[in-house]
Amino acid sequence: MKKILFGILLFIFVTQVKAYTKAPIDITNMSLIEIKECLDKGIITSEQLVNLYLERIVEYNDLFNAIRVINESALDEAKNFDKLRLEGTCIGRLCGVPILVKTNIDVYGIPTTAGTKSLSDNYPLQNSEAVQKLVDEGAIILGSTNMSELAFAANNSYSSYGSVKNVFNTDYTPFGSSGGSAVALKASFASASLGTDTNLSVRVPASGAGLIGMRPTLYSISSKGVIPYDTERDTIGIMSKTTMDNALLFSILTDRNIEINTQGLENITVGVLTEYTKGSKNREGVASLTDEEIYKLTEKSIDTLKKLGANIVYIDNFVKDTNLTIASTSASGLTLCDGFNEYIKGTTGTIRNFQALVNSTGHIQSIDGYLPYCGTSSSKKTNRDKSKKTYRDYVDNIFQKYNLDVVIYPTMKKQVPLLKSPSVLSPGGSLPSVIGYPAVTVPIGNINDFSYGLEFMGQADQEEKIYNIIYNFENSIDYNVNTSPLTPPLYEVPDIVQKLVTTYLNGNIKESLISRVMEYFKNYNNLESVIEEAEEILNKNNKVDLKLNKYLMFSLCAIISISLYFIVINKISNSRDLLNFKN
Repeated sequence: MKKILFGILLFIFVTQVKAYTKAPIDITNMSLIEIKECLDKGIITSEQLVNLYLERIVEYNDLFNAIRVINESALDEAKNFDKLRLEGTCIGRLCGVPILVKTNIDVYGIPTTAGTKSLSDNYPLQNSEAVQKLVDEGAIILGSTNMSELAFAANNSYSSYGSVKNVFNTDYTPFGSSGGSAVALKASFASASLGTDTNLSVRVPASGAGLIGMRPTLYSISSKGVIPYDTERDTIGIMSKTTMDNALLFSILTDRNIEINTQGLENITVGVLTEYTKGSKNREGVASLTDEEIYKLTEKSIDTLKKLGANIVYIDNFVKDTNLTIASTSASGLTLCDGFNEYIKGTTGTIRNFQALVNSTGHIQSIDGYLPYCGTSSSKKTNRDKSKKTYRDYVDNIFQKYNLDVVIYPTMKKQVPLLKSPSVLSPGGSLPSVIGYPAVTVPIGNINDFSYGLEFMGQADQEEKIYNIIYNFENSIDYNVNTSPLTPPLYEVPDIVQKLVTTYLNGNIKESLISRVMEYFKNYNNLESVIEEAEEILNKNNKVDLKLNKYLMFSLCAIISISLYFIVINKISNSRDLLNFKN
């Protein structure tokens, strides 16, 4: 029996599993959209899919400490979705798809802890607005993910429940504060995940895990039902394995229709912020010299954008000290107490206000310094708003001057540090986070087995434009959605089975064999000879029907006979004409 990983709520039903579930698909190298198609076409069931993820969590989560709590009703929900699908009423865009959520986002039935044991009994009265949108589309919230306590740190994801470890090497940091969401997705513990991004907290962990990580325009995704940190910068963010998955989730969370153009990047202008991209040894912080290997990956990515037809504009001297001062001025000290007191009204539990949280003994972060700011959340807000507008106007003028669609820079300027690293250096924390603009990190390659990303930032509400650009970019680089080498598949899908699945998905299975194929998928986990059965089905599918074959042969003979008849008649006629000519 597998040992229990994380307390009381680690579902007794998983420990009863006697052997790994097997499926005709490998969920570790598939996108959410691909998995959803397999659900809709009967290749797997939602119950089977949930079990596949749960078994992976049981097998691998000890390495990473990425999962906080499992939703104990997940399997029952999956069974219900399977029933709805059979009835033809499972119509949600995420019907029966498991998703993980950072543990500072309310999920009904799961404690919202923000990574502190002080909030271990903090249960929401309802789902957060964002989670409810996913649930309304049929998502199964599989569980919650670990994070840096109270979202205080971007350099790690260390909480009262221990530290999340890097998905490629457990001696290294996964970054934070949404490290659990990033690591869990890369380890294929679910189909997608939600995190929160105040300064860097979705994009940097996503970059470190080789994922698409998006921070939307500020306030475009509701933060109601999310434990706040800095209410003037906080936003829910999306982590996914592909751009299309990310765009789908964004469209659900914002009620906006996203259309992807796959025709290349003609008429697109990309601004390269050289101080972020290359940097200088004479500067500090975000304008300092970028790691040479990361710079090479970035230059290679720029070449890819050029080949796709994008116009590249290099922008020097973008970084201004006045804007960096604005970026370093956070409202978290002023808004944390009041934001928490407002949030906690929607939950039940021991802690009922920020004072009680400070007085509790379950947290590892020092938070008493925030107490003097209770009741002052609006203090100096007008001045902060003016400063942000000044910075935003500066950025908008750059976009207008060069007719830019996006600007780009490496998500990380330095290589992945060890677990206890005291800091993280990412340009994104001094730009989109400050002015509330959307930004998405996209994987661009590995250095020493660690993943690195390129960040694309656009103007407010230009997410669709960003998605279009990164979709074309993503599909033109050496990129795959596979799981981490530390978390390989728990079963093998034979080549012949993959071929059968592909043939079926492409609509190339004979009508007479459909029911047999569906039975094969349905009983796949219990079949003793999955290879032989798949081979037999494909052989029958490729074999020409005997009656049809006879008909074709008869038709072919008739055509040949008629053709020969006309050839002979034509030759006789030509011979007569020749004789008449000679005479």
